[in-house]
Amino acid sequence: MKNMISKLQGIDFKQSDIVRKDMHFEYRSRPCHYMEDVDQWATRYGGAYYNYLYLIENGEEVTPPLGMRSSVPLGGFGAGTVELRADGSLRDWNIFNNGPASGLKKIVDEAMFYVWIKREGKEPLLKTLRTHPPAFAPAIDQITYSGAYPIARLVCTDDALPMTISLYAYSECNLYNEQASATPAVTFSFILENKVEEDLEMSLMFVLPNVIEGTYCIDENMLKLYKEGTKQDSGDMALIVEGEGLSITGVQAESLYGIQRHYGAYGEFPDYMRKPQKENPIDGAVGRMYYKPRMKNYGCLSAKAVLKPHETKQVNVVLAWYFPHRFHAGENLGNYYADLYKDARDVGEKVLKRLPETLEAIEVWHRICYDNTLPVWLQEAMVNSLATIAKTGMWFGDGRWRQWESFSCPGVDPIHIQFYRVMPYAWFFNGLRRSQLLGFAACQQEDGYIQENLGRGTDRLDQPIGRMMGDGCTTFILQVYQDYLWTGDRDYFHAMWPAAKKAVQWQINRAKAYGLPHHLNNTYDWWTFEEKDMVSYNAFLHLASLLAGEKMAKLMDDSAFASVCRQAFIHGQQVINDTLWNGSYYLAWKNIKDKQHPDTLLSDTLYGQLWAEILGLGLTVDADKLTQHLASEQAINNSPYGLKVMHEEGRERDALNGMLYSPDQEIPRDELVWEAGSLDWCALNIYRGGDLDESLKEAEKIYTKWQNGLQDQWDIRDLTTAWNGEPYCNSHYARQLILWAIPLALSGQQYTAIEGKLSFNPRVTEAAKLPFMTPQACGTLEITQDNNFALRIVSGCLHVKALYIGKQLVGENMVLKKDEVFRGTF
Repeated sequence: MKNMISKLQGIDFKQSDIVRKDMHFEYRSRPCHYMEDVDQWATRYGGAYYNYLYLIENGEEVTPPLGMRSSVPLGGFGAGTVELRADGSLRDWNIFNNGPASGLKKIVDEAMFYVWIKREGKEPLLKTLRTHPPAFAPAIDQITYSGAYPIARLVCTDDALPMTISLYAYSECNLYNEQASATPAVTFSFILENKVEEDLEMSLMFVLPNVIEGTYCIDENMLKLYKEGTKQDSGDMALIVEGEGLSITGVQAESLYGIQRHYGAYGEFPDYMRKPQKENPIDGAVGRMYYKPRMKNYGCLSAKAVLKPHETKQVNVVLAWYFPHRFHAGENLGNYYADLYKDARDVGEKVLKRLPETLEAIEVWHRICYDNTLPVWLQEAMVNSLATIAKTGMWFGDGRWRQWESFSCPGVDPIHIQFYRVMPYAWFFNGLRRSQLLGFAACQQEDGYIQENLGRGTDRLDQPIGRMMGDGCTTFILQVYQDYLWTGDRDYFHAMWPAAKKAVQWQINRAKAYGLPHHLNNTYDWWTFEEKDMVSYNAFLHLASLLAGEKMAKLMDDSAFASVCRQAFIHGQQVINDTLWNGSYYLAWKNIKDKQHPDTLLSDTLYGQLWAEILGLGLTVDADKLTQHLASEQAINNSPYGLKVMHEEGRERDALNGMLYSPDQEIPRDELVWEAGSLDWCALNIYRGGDLDESLKEAEKIYTKWQNGLQDQWDIRDLTTAWNGEPYCNSHYARQLILWAIPLALSGQQYTAIEGKLSFNPRVTEAAKLPFMTPQACGTLEITQDNNFALRIVSGCLHVKALYIGKQLVGENMVLKKDEVFRGTF
C-alpha cells in the first residue's frame, strides 16, 4: 500500500481548480445548431437551445471551475463511463447500455461518498465529499479538482476536518492492449492522513442508489445490486472495499436520509440492521411527510478504521458493473467485456489485484504525453485525447469495435470523422481500428464506393445510411496504406488490397468528367458541395489517395495499375492548378459552366496534403502554392478562437463585436470555427517549414479555449463561434485527435515497418525532447544543441534496421525494449 500511495501522490497534474460550497451554479440557455444536453442525447437539429453551466457571481455569468462542465470519463473502452466532477458529484452515467441507440440519459444524484470522524470526547463529524450535495446532506467546504486521463484527483478540505482526504479515481488503460483497457470499472483510492496528535476513529461510506430497480445483497466487503433478465440494464453492479484494518458493514434501505442519520451517529451499521426487516429502524427513521426519496431504495457500504497520530492510510473502493445486453436498433448485440468477466464481482476482484499494474500503465501514458518539451496546452490535449475513445466507443459481443460520431449526432463511424481520430488507434490500439476498416470493406459497394458510415443509432449495425462523399474512398485508401506502412503486416495488407484497389478505381472513374472527382459532399457538409462540380478539399484527398494507390500497387507488383494511378494523379494535379488556383489560394469550389463565381476559401482545404506529409507520400501540388494557400487561410479566415471555416465573397459578417446569433436567425455558417482546421493548419505549416511560433499559436487558440476559456476540455465540441468562442454544435467530439499530427510534424518522424526504417527530421531550433509513436513501441527522442541524441523506449519493443536523424544513419539492426536508451551523435 505504501508504494501505491507514493505512486498516486507522484502523478503529475498540469491543471487544478477549486470548488467551494458557497459557490452558486446555474444552467443557462444558449443557442446552438444542435448539441448534447444535460438530460438528453441531443437537442433538436437546425437551430436550438441547450443548457450550459455557469458560476453566478454578483448576478453575472462566469465560467465555472475546471471539472464542473465536464471531467475525466472513468470506465473502459466500449464498457461505458461515468464522470467524477469537481464538486464531488458523479455525472454522465452511461454504463447501463443507455447510449443513443438504446436508452435515455440517467441522472444519479444520490450516488456519493460520506466521511465520518470521531475524536475522543467530541461529537461525531459527518460530511459528504461533495460541495453541493442533496439539500439534506452535509457539504464539505472545498474540493480541489485535477484531471489527466484516465485519472482524476479530488483533494477535500474542511476547517472542521482533523485529517486530509485525497481521492484518486481512475480506470484501466493499457497501451498496446485494448482488451486490458476495456474493463467496466472505476477505482476510487482514498489517501487519508491524520493531522492531529491523537487517534481518529474514521469511516468512509459510498451510497449506491437502486438505479436499475434491482435487488441488493451484502457479502463481507461487497455490496451487490443485481437484476435478472435480458434487458439493457439487466446484470449487476458491485462495490468492493479493500484496505488494512477496516471494519466493513453495509445496509439497504428505503430512506437515504435515514441511512445518513444512523451512519452519522455510529459510522457503521450493526449486524441487526444489515438485512432488510419489516420494522427496519433506518426505513422508519424519517416519516414520508419529511422526505420522499427520489429512488426506490438505496444500498451502502461503509469502511471504518482507526488512524494513529499522523498516520496515512489508503482505502480502495471499486465500482464495477456487468450489463451484458447491449442493444442496437432493437438487436441484442451484447458487450465484449462479457467474454472477459463472469459478473461485476469478478470484475472488481480482478481490478483490485491489478492495481499496481494499472498505476504503472497510467504512468507510462503520462510519460508519453508529459515527459517532453512540448507546450503544456499540447501535452494536456494529448493526455486527454484517449478520453473520447472510452466515452463514445462501442465494443460488441461479436468483437466488432465501433464508435459514435458523437452522442448528439449518432452516426456509427462516419469514415470522414473516423480518419481524423485514427492516429491514437493506429499506434496504440490498432486491433480496434482494423475492426472498423474491415467493416468499411465489408460494406463496400460493387462499384468500389466506400460508404459514408456503418449505420446510425436507429439502423441495424453495419447497414450504411449515408451520402455520396469525397472523403470516403480516399480516407479508406489512405488508411489501408497507413496500416501496412506502420505495421508491415503483409497478410492483412493482402486481405485489404482488393477493397483498396476498387476504391482507387472508383475515384479515378469519378474524375473522368473533369479530371477531379465531381459532385461529392464531404465532412464540411454545410455548403452543399454535392452540388458543386469540383471541391478543393475533395481534390487534395483525391490526389493523396492516388499517390497511396500507386505505392500500394507497386508493393503488390501491379505495375499496370501503378501507372494508371500516376497518370490520374498528373491529370488531376494539372486540373486543380488550372481550375481552382486563383493566384493566392485554392478556391473552395467551382462550377465549370458558371462564368462568374465567388472567391471562396475553406480552412482545412489542404487536409489531404497533411496526410501526404504524415505518410511520406510527397507533394500533391507545388510547394510554393501550398505556402501561399496556408498564408491566405491565416490572413483571411483568422479569428481569436481559431480559423473561421469559410470565407465567401459577398457573405462578409462582422460577428466579432459581441454579436450573438439566435436560432431564429440564419445559421452563421461562415463565422464558425471547425476546430480541426486550426490544428491541421498548424501541423502542415510546420511540415512546410513555416514559423514554429506562429504555427503553434494557431493550434493553441483551440486548446486554450477549451482548457482555460471554457474549462470544458473533456467535452470538446466540433464547432464553436468565432465571435465569442462558445460551443455551437455537437458534443464529445473526436475530430480533434488530428492534434497528434503536431508532434509528428515537430519531430519530422517517418516510420516504415515495411523497410524497418525510423527517421526523424526535427523542426525545432533548440534542444528538445519529443515523443515518438509507432504500433510497436513509443518513447522519446531527446536532442541537444551539440548534436547528441537519446532515443528512449517508454512502452513496447522497437525493432528497426535503420535509424536516421536528418539524412544521417545513426543506428542499424536495433532491438530496444522498455526503458532502454540508445545514444549517439548526428
